[in-house]
Amino acid sequence: MSQETQFIRKAGVTPSVASSLPGDITDIVLKRIVILCLISGGMALMGTFICIGDLLAHGVLFNAGYGTFEIYNDSGMILIALGIAWIVHRRLFSRRTLMALGLGFGLYAALYYGVGECYGLIADGFQPIAYFSFTQAWVVFFPAIVPIRLRTSWAIILPAAAIAPLSRWVVQSLGWIVLPESSLVILSIVMTFSAIMGLTVSHVVYKLGRSVRAAREMGSYTLEEHLGGGGMGEVWRASHRMLARPAAVKLIKSEVMLGLEPGEIERLNQRFEHEVQATAALCSPHTVDIYDYGLAQDGTFYYVMELLDGIDMDTLIARYGPVEPSRVVHYLIQACHSLNEAHKRQLIHRDIKPANLFVCTYGEDCDFVKILDFGLVKREQTDNEPDLKLTVDGQVTGTPAYLCPEVITEVSPVDNRSDIYSLGCVAYWLLTGQLVFPAATHNAMLIDHATTKPAPPSSRSEMAIPAELDAVILDCLAKNPADRPQSVDELTRRLQAIRFTQPWDQLRAHEWWQLHRPH
Repeated sequence: MSQETQFIRKAGVTPSVASSLPGDITDIVLKRIVILCLISGGMALMGTFICIGDLLAHGVLFNAGYGTFEIYNDSGMILIALGIAWIVHRRLFSRRTLMALGLGFGLYAALYYGVGECYGLIADGFQPIAYFSFTQAWVVFFPAIVPIRLRTSWAIILPAAAIAPLSRWVVQSLGWIVLPESSLVILSIVMTFSAIMGLTVSHVVYKLGRSVRAAREMGSYTLEEHLGGGGMGEVWRASHRMLARPAAVKLIKSEVMLGLEPGEIERLNQRFEHEVQATAALCSPHTVDIYDYGLAQDGTFYYVMELLDGIDMDTLIARYGPVEPSRVVHYLIQACHSLNEAHKRQLIHRDIKPANLFVCTYGEDCDFVKILDFGLVKREQTDNEPDLKLTVDGQVTGTPAYLCPEVITEVSPVDNRSDIYSLGCVAYWLLTGQLVFPAATHNAMLIDHATTKPAPPSSRSEMAIPAELDAVILDCLAKNPADRPQSVDELTRRLQAIRFTQPWDQLRAHEWWQLHRPH
């Protein structure tokens, strides 16, 4: 009977030392602050126009002291709201400072509305407003937009709720207005209930945000921002609770395990750990570094890798167009460096594609290639080793546009030459900006990979591609693995033998990155 896997450590949902919300949620809150500032500033601007129009209509512009004060009040709101909106939108300070600015604006807005209501009482004698205040809605609404911890919300919500009755008491004490009896008592009771509701809303919303953070705890890492994903998983920017070093966490979706029997899940767990451990032992600088891995409490596989500053080759071509041949060779040689070490350890990547080849700045080097997704490799099968797959039997593993014929036809085993075929497809994409077989459907594309002879890259490119590079790529795309380069060592030697009038070097790479640095 199969026993539960014991050696994959589970990520405990331990309390984080940091008390802030997740980074992506904080960014959403900051965007809301900008919107609130713009709305408040717009309303104040409209109020200013109405006030000036009213004073002009009565011919007493700036002679009425109260009207002048109202204009000053609106003008202050306009300047402060637009200023804070600009500062927060441009992210001129840290998130903590920007959040503090947003909270300060919330308190200032309550003061603005409370003072404005007093002007309405003084100028127009609008008695019904003595019993309620528009700051009631602000006191309840603002904590839902800007979630804050309970002890901070006390310092914001209670003063905001006290402004309405306090400002009315001040103007009545000065003899400017006479309020109905018990109106201050009724308003104070109403604002007290509003403050209680605001504190409750603030606590609930903030706890929800903290729950999201807790749910994102992967061992010592906390997921901060969603970076992307694919069919097998999704990638998040993450931070370590103790280290300043940022990282990327890839979650292997739990849907992958749906429908599998307990024994299959057990083998899947074992295969995952074995392969991640093997990958973590790879030393090539062109292989993405793996820091950690584990099994989350919900059964989700994850592993932690270095966070790279750059762009994947899929996006590179989509954004900037095909790459010149000397630069393509520069990329391929680096990819071969990574694959050569992996193949010597009997690890086959099986999903070499532009999206898994990352071009980045790495220290002082530019155009540095890193191969990603080594957490899903397949070990070359020996006679006495069972085939443990990371996918369900009967499903084709890989990306159709870069899939080698032997995976499709199953006439020969997958080995290092399968990765070489996929690397040839990547080179084709880099040179031409087109797939080797741009078929209308995935099935048609698979058939073409299995049976159709590819056209030379030079026939589908406006650039002058050396005949030697054409030949190397077509050899990589041979249907029979025996006709391809038999190792990445051999492929590297052939690529290094190609001569260019103007080879790609670090000087040209630095110039390109200074001009086109991806964001």
